[in-house]
Amino acid sequence: MKYVVTSVWKHPNKIDWTEMRQRMSEAKNNPHIAEIHWYEIDETTHGSVAIYHSKEAYKANLAYQTEVRTKSTGDRNYQMLHETHGESHVDFTSFL
Repeated sequence: MKYVVTSVWKHPNKIDWTEMRQRMSEAKNNPHIAEIHWYEIDETTHGSVAIYHSKEAYKANLAYQTEVRTKSTGDRNYQMLHETHGESHVDFTSFL
């Protein structure tokens, strides 16, 4: 069963989506993550949806996630406003 994490992040300045794309590329080969989507809420706030292959994959990825978030909140002054997570019980793609 896939595991989904959603979060909302506030940036101190207007979001540079080219830079964000570069940052996301660092996670491209992460074997625990099935998908990541970052979307604009407003010019200084973005939402994130991360889909892991399973809850176990999420747990195995926690150390890496903590490292990345420490950089985001420390070095870049991003502020996480909200986070939720849980197992996905219904997946639209299973109907295709």
